[in-house]
Amino acid sequence: MSSLLLPTVYLGGCIAAMSAFSYVYRRATATQTVESWFPLNRQKEEYIALLNAEPAVPEFHLRTALLRRAMEAVRRLVQIQQEKPALQQLMKTGSIGDELWREFSAAEQEITAELQEIAMEANTFKENWGQTIFSTAAQMLEHEKQKQLQQEMKVMLEKETARKKREEEREAKEAKEQEAKEHERRLREAKKAEEELLKMEEQEKRAASKKK
Repeated sequence: MSSLLLPTVYLGGCIAAMSAFSYVYRRATATQTVESWFPLNRQKEEYIALLNAEPAVPEFHLRTALLRRAMEAVRRLVQIQQEKPALQQLMKTGSIGDELWREFSAAEQEITAELQEIAMEANTFKENWGQTIFSTAAQMLEHEKQKQLQQEMKVMLEKETARKKREEEREAKEAKEQEAKEHERRLREAKKAEEELLKMEEQEKRAASKKK
């Protein structure tokens, strides 16, 4: 499994980098008004809703919601870091304008502010948690990625196993059909040989009868 995991992870990284560049390029060349860089932060909204809920929810649920918010923040930070080189390259070639770069810079500032706010919130639950919450969130994200990768590999393996099974069944069916055809051919040849033998015997009998 490990021999397959490393090249798969490497391939996944390459695909992610190419996808980021493709996404940024399509966004840069779009004619419509540029929308917010990220969709609505559902994890942030859920945390705020729980924080302001009446009656107050247990602290465990708040800490869990804040950790999910931190995971989303880390995911967005990684996306920003992946897309920035592509944007800078497009800026150098003049493929994008200042407006898109301003949108990206605003998103970058937004995620920085989000990280700071999460750290401050984490410290209200536990001293110095703000210094470790993001490493925990990153580990959980990596765990989710590995779990998803394993699931995808499992699906691929199941598909490959099913394909091989279908191929083996097809080959077995073709072999059986070929064997049946070969059996029929041998029967026809045996019948033909028998008919020729009977014909020869009949000719010999007629010849013997004429001699008498």
